[in-house]
Amino acid sequence: MDIRITARHFQLTDNLRKFAEEEIKRLEKYYDHIIGSELTLSVEKSSRQIAELTVKVYGTVLASKAKAFDMYIAVEQVISKMEAQIKKYKAKLRDKKVAKKSSLKTQAVISAEESESE
Repeated sequence: MDIRITARHFQLTDNLRKFAEEEIKRLEKYYDHIIGSELTLSVEKSSRQIAELTVKVYGTVLASKAKAFDMYIAVEQVISKMEAQIKKYKAKLRDKKVAKKSSLKTQAVISAEESESE
């Protein structure tokens, strides 16, 4: 997985970079086919810390955003939001696969019944 981290309006420390990379790598536990991720960290005038995460997976791009007064908390919040989105996306794929299999089985049963009646 390709991980890119960008800092806006502040200097990114090595500790924060390492922490963010470890948190992002944890997302692979939920979905193996993550192509890449981009984390943008920024600071506003009111000392609010913003973390925006976009994750590219096969077929779509997932995005989440979190605001906090501490950058580490903002990163944790954006990761937890992304975990929920990945779980939802994976469940959606699983439901499509099950629906496709059941429709194929139904078609096979109907074909077999038609051939028996002839």
